[in-house]
Amino acid sequence: MPTKNDAISSRLDDLIKMRTLLHPREWKNESALMMNRWFDYRFTSPLSLTLQFGKIYQEKLRAHLRRHEDVAKSNTVYGTQTYTPAEPAAWFTALWKARQRADEFFLPYEAYIEFSFDFSSRRKRYWTMLPSQLHPSAKNKEAWLECFDEFYNDRAPALIRGAGDMPHYRLENDLSLPAQNQFREVMLSVLENSPRLMSEKIAERVHAKRHIYLESALNLVKEDDREKVEKDALSSFSDGFWPAEPEKKLDAVNLLPSCFGVFESINVKASPCSNCPVAKQCRTFGQKAMRETERLTGFSSPAWESEKKRNRTNTANHRKRKEDALSEAGDILSEVP
Repeated sequence: MPTKNDAISSRLDDLIKMRTLLHPREWKNESALMMNRWFDYRFTSPLSLTLQFGKIYQEKLRAHLRRHEDVAKSNTVYGTQTYTPAEPAAWFTALWKARQRADEFFLPYEAYIEFSFDFSSRRKRYWTMLPSQLHPSAKNKEAWLECFDEFYNDRAPALIRGAGDMPHYRLENDLSLPAQNQFREVMLSVLENSPRLMSEKIAERVHAKRHIYLESALNLVKEDDREKVEKDALSSFSDGFWPAEPEKKLDAVNLLPSCFGVFESINVKASPCSNCPVAKQCRTFGQKAMRETERLTGFSSPAWESEKKRNRTNTANHRKRKEDALSEAGDILSEVP
């Protein structure tokens, strides 16, 4: 894990790049997406996630081409770039939007992109599927969603059961962040619905993986059975049936939600901001990112300023054309006897 200074500097740098390269409308829903995207992505900045998504897309694209078309061709195809451009670029905006749409489906990017390519292989294409084409279109939406539901129901349960390897979700790092709270709710549901012995499930989730508080787990057990289940779980853990995961205490700066500092996405009246313990710091950090972007570029959002300038120019041109037309009409009418 990066040091405190490195972590906060990296997050600020990502926010400045985001504000420099994109229009605010492209990031205003990042706080909502934070709670939709897969567990592993909820503590990584949107910009870093976009680059990660691009790299996974390239890997899956080449694997798809090796399998269905040509091995030699697969080594020469990119589909997208995977770096942070120095100035606004259409391909980067498209990659950002594609990553956001993938975030809506609560799957690891690998699984989501794999499904998209598998779905496309059933339809004849004459071009490489770009990141913006991974998602359902107006023409194939019904078939796409039907196949996706089948894929999701088959793959998601195992993925969810295996989630939480990162230390951010272990109890020693619990800050009651919305992402952490939701993760524990999901794991409690897994615990409740698994057919295994409750003592074995508690040994794994409470003692070995430290995903769930003991009290929460025991609330799922009949009151008369709780003492025995608790003892059996501890015995199973102590006997080594469920080896303990390494304990890694993280600094608070390494637990920042992915939406941290994305100022325009903050809504303190709605979840997740309304129940986030770092909402105040998030707002302050977002304002700092805006000031730094303005210091470096002249504006807190250069793309938005460019759009407003274009709109002002277009409005002025429209008024000028209208005035010229009225003036020309007046000249013509003045010549009428």
